[in-house]
Amino acid sequence: MNIFNKYIFILMLGSGFLAFFVQCKQEETMKVNDPYTKKYTNADFYKNGELDPEVALKAYLDMFEHYGVPYSDFLKENLWITDFNIGDFENVGMAGVFWVNDPEQNYFGHEIYLLPGQMIVEHKHVATEYPAKFESWQMRHGWAYNYSIGDPTPNPPRLPESQKGHITISHFQKQETDQVLHLAEPGSPHFLFAGPEGAIITEYANYHDGDGLRFTNPGVEFTDVLSKQE
Repeated sequence: MNIFNKYIFILMLGSGFLAFFVQCKQEETMKVNDPYTKKYTNADFYKNGELDPEVALKAYLDMFEHYGVPYSDFLKENLWITDFNIGDFENVGMAGVFWVNDPEQNYFGHEIYLLPGQMIVEHKHVATEYPAKFESWQMRHGWAYNYSIGDPTPNPPRLPESQKGHITISHFQKQETDQVLHLAEPGSPHFLFAGPEGAIITEYANYHDGDGLRFTNPGVEFTDVLSKQE
């Protein structure tokens, strides 16, 4: 093989490696961009009428893996999961983590995790010794219906039957990835309802005082099922 042919061979070999690398990166990107479709049901989540924390956590970790969200040490120590005492975790529940909640400096950072078709119960925040929490939400992955006060929106999605009679608002926007939406006004009711791909949402707000949290459904209780494992 003369020098020219060797040069051509090396170029072809390099091009082959480059094409392979580009293909791998494209496949990796496509995997991240593909919709998350894995769906758990209440039959998976509940054992003897109690939400199984291991199964609930596994469901979120599956979604984290799909969207490339690392299960960091901070998350392992601070993640919480709740079904709001409704017993309908397939449709009503959430996981979350408070990155920061500082009453002195008056700021709050929160990540909200919703499985496909999962809804946060309708609620609002009222003033205590601290101002009522005012929120903004940034969609990181997936999408959700963001409900707030306002004129009824046509063609609403079917909301969970377990919340029938406990929803007072019918205005919503479909919130897409990287879109930022804001609470309509302080003290107003609101909730998020994930689409079939699930939703990972960053929330920005002033200090969150749990004493100011009010649920529309009087049967709701906020209990972290992961704490039962401790």
